[in-house]
Amino acid sequence: MREGTRTALPLEGFLDEDFVKPAVAAVEAAPPAERIRAGLEAAIELAETDPAAARASLIELRGDHEALTRLEEWLGGEPRRATFGLGAALQVAAGELASATPDLRSHLPELLRWLEGDW
Repeated sequence: MREGTRTALPLEGFLDEDFVKPAVAAVEAAPPAERIRAGLEAAIELAETDPAAARASLIELRGDHEALTRLEEWLGGEPRRATFGLGAALQVAAGELASATPDLRSHLPELLRWLEGDW
């Protein structure tokens, strides 16, 4: 995992606050090297409670250039790789959430690879 100086997840004021707040809290409580994993695990836990709403939120996020830019900057690394990795992770998650029995947890390693830039 990448070590970084990232602190707060830059999504406050975006989408459904009930969905974002636990992910932000998980990121803020985690050590720097674990922040991406912590935020992703919290988001997956919430997505499992209402996959349709989570998918709708991901679709909304894909259309919000400003929020995507802030999130890509937060992820760090080379900007094009962050953009590509975030886009790939969003595609994997949205596709899984559209399935009859979504299981995002089974995609955790793949999602982390994309978000952490380990590809």
